[in-house]
Amino acid sequence: MASLIVRAKTIVTCDTAAPQCGIDFDALGRIDDAAMFIEDGVIVSLCHAGSISRCHPEPVEGRQELNLQECVIFPGFVDAHAHPLYAGNREPDFAARTRGEPPPLGMRYTIEQTREALLDPAAFYERTIRPRLHAMLAHGTTTLETKTGYALHKPGETALLDLIDLHRDDADVPRLVATFLGAHALPPEFEIEREEGFIDYLIDQVVPAAAAHGAVYADAFCEPGFFSPRQTRRYLDAARLHGMRLRVHCDEMAYGGAAAMAAALDVDAVDHCNFIGKDDVRAIAERGIVAVACPATILFLDLPQRAPVRSLLEAGAMVALASDYNPGTSPCFNLQSVAHFGRKLFGLSAPEALFAVTRAAAHSLRRDAGSLRVGAPADFVALRLGSPEEFGWEFGGNLAAAVVKNGVLVS
Repeated sequence: MASLIVRAKTIVTCDTAAPQCGIDFDALGRIDDAAMFIEDGVIVSLCHAGSISRCHPEPVEGRQELNLQECVIFPGFVDAHAHPLYAGNREPDFAARTRGEPPPLGMRYTIEQTREALLDPAAFYERTIRPRLHAMLAHGTTTLETKTGYALHKPGETALLDLIDLHRDDADVPRLVATFLGAHALPPEFEIEREEGFIDYLIDQVVPAAAAHGAVYADAFCEPGFFSPRQTRRYLDAARLHGMRLRVHCDEMAYGGAAAMAAALDVDAVDHCNFIGKDDVRAIAERGIVAVACPATILFLDLPQRAPVRSLLEAGAMVALASDYNPGTSPCFNLQSVAHFGRKLFGLSAPEALFAVTRAAAHSLRRDAGSLRVGAPADFVALRLGSPEEFGWEFGGNLAAAVVKNGVLVS
């Protein structure tokens, strides 16, 4: 792999041990008039452009240069909550919501369409999934938590995990982290036997298969009307016994005690958390759990309550911002826009929002990502910004002038 020197107006490394609450760009590792050297996909030095000869004096045969001096470089974004593995168009549900009517299709339609698409997994990936993943990469997301959960039976869930495993390191998509979301909703086969019967089926048959097919995480939708804390805990306990790490959808649309259950389990991440209380905030912070907020979902569903992000930060918790990309409640794949929504809804500063889509998100996945430092993979996005302070100001388009993954220009 050729050596590469990158020049930029500013580089923000996010290589910091400083707390997220109240952080500024200097504490996030701001370098103005900056240069980065990359060899074999790994960062070998970061410095001011005026110090190039001192940072990297030896000439390297075949060295390439990437001039991004009109841009601000950030670490590649990390999306810690996404559901891109689905088939079918849920626009009719969106149109119905705008008219104040119940959505006519719902998750059952997505389950039916996804199961049908999985009759030819290779075609499903190439025609439907890959273009989505590439669009996410082109907007700066270089690491993506990738959930199953739209097949909800053993053959379909394992087929989705196999697709993640097959393409997890492809050059033209983000680096994929597999999450088994078996307890997403009740599939049609279990509407009579209800919740306990489906959890029994997951524990007995699907959890062991998911572990064998590469699931890194297990997740569940613990919410009134979906899965109770008691049944969710049974499922998560089984997943942990099979070697999976844990994260949970918690108290998204109503309070149900999900975050309290998740904190007691010492999960890595609690997601949504729109209806959690003061005791939950304290438990999340004390146990070092990352709260993953999903502002695009709050806006799409016009939810009456939002995650207490400022309270979480002030208590010492890390807060990530994620897309929750899915067909029914957040058809948004752009973390640049999500950062804007995070600033708008939660009052985050630009550096706090950047921390949320880099360091905090990476920590929630226990991944070496979300920072630029010597020895780390060269994953970064260069945005057309006048200064880092503009991060999360503009939204709705793509400000990425370049996206580099493993030292290779991919967009």
